[in-house]
Amino acid sequence: MLQNQLANYGDKMFDKDTAKIVRRHAFWAAIFLAIPIPVIDITAFVIILWHMYSSLAKRAHKKLDFGSIIVGIIINFLVAFSIDLALTAFVFIGWLGSGFLAYLQFYLSGKMYLETLKQM
Repeated sequence: MLQNQLANYGDKMFDKDTAKIVRRHAFWAAIFLAIPIPVIDITAFVIILWHMYSSLAKRAHKKLDFGSIIVGIIINFLVAFSIDLALTAFVFIGWLGSGFLAYLQFYLSGKMYLETLKQM
């Protein structure tokens, strides 16, 4: 239910096809972060996030350069690890909170990424 509300609000930030890309990636990232499997959940989150960035770049007819990919991966690992570590301290609520924040982060990251691509 919450996922649908976020998707309905978040989809308004994008055109229909772009919203599908973001929604699909956000859903899977939220699933992986909501399941407490150390290292695997964070790794899956980062892979899904960068797959979304790659898909968005293709949609915008842009290329990712190697430097931004490496820096982005390091930052995303640190952010995902910090959020996941903080929220898993609250067993069940933390797991759901991690999934919720992942979903929200994908929409916001997707929007910021597209805005950055437009300025390039």
